[in-house]
Amino acid sequence: MEFQILPLDRIRPSPFQPRETFPKEEIEELSKSIKASDLLQPILVRKKGENYEIIAGERRWRAAQFANLEKIPAIIREANDDEARELSLIENWHRLALQTKEAESFIFRLYKNGLKSSRYKSVNDMAKKTGIPEGTLREIITAQKEKNELGIRTGANLTYTDLRETRIIKEQPELRKQVLELRERGKLSRDELREFSKVVTEVSEPVRKALLREDLKLAPEEALVIDTELITPEEKIRAIEEIGRERTPDRVKRLVRVIRNIEEMRKEIELVKEIDTGDIWLCPVCKKKFHLTHVEPSKSHRFEEVIE
Repeated sequence: MEFQILPLDRIRPSPFQPRETFPKEEIEELSKSIKASDLLQPILVRKKGENYEIIAGERRWRAAQFANLEKIPAIIREANDDEARELSLIENWHRLALQTKEAESFIFRLYKNGLKSSRYKSVNDMAKKTGIPEGTLREIITAQKEKNELGIRTGANLTYTDLRETRIIKEQPELRKQVLELRERGKLSRDELREFSKVVTEVSEPVRKALLREDLKLAPEEALVIDTELITPEEKIRAIEEIGRERTPDRVKRLVRVIRNIEEMRKEIELVKEIDTGDIWLCPVCKKKFHLTHVEPSKSHRFEEVIE
């Protein structure tokens, strides 16, 4: 390795940069710090023809440009493409300078390229060379593979923990994808994801559809109450529609009232009992014949015409 002060116009950004964005506000803030203290940690580069390619420190390089510096301190190191990727990841990872999604996507690409070039023999080998815990690497690599299998777009803002929490519905890929899409759109928090994934597999079809509807905002505990306490799909749908109209925080109380009302109606229907008396009644006016049916518990009667 060699330390030099390099002209900014001879330095180029890396095609292997793990960071996908460089917020202008961050660059401006760093630029002000550079102007104020005239101190800048060296960037890490490698020789590429007559110029130098950044391995780590692109944010500092951009800030130096913003500060109108002409030169910047740099450490020059020999590195092939795989080593350059690895060094860039290590520096960004241990500085926590990457967004989670950026880091995971970069790690997966680094792993695949490392296997192809024999840079890595296994996940364990990659862990030793990058300093990233093996368990974390395995989780990230598995999650990226699952994203590809599910057809989730590359830029989706989902992390390996989101994939892990939905693994309970791994055998239902379409359902799992729907749940993950809710998570990506911010309709589910990370804390809610595991319980939601569990409940959505347990409830009946009409309740499951309601859970997946964004406009209803049906909570897993509400879904379980509806599915457990009510019997028929019609009753469940009615309860869902009723609480869907309720936007207040105590709508669970309304749900309890709806369920009790439905249960009362069901009991009334179950109590009704019709008894065929066997008697035929002849209307003295039109001469039509009618069966006489006794109805309990109301003690009322129903006539049904006899068609001959």
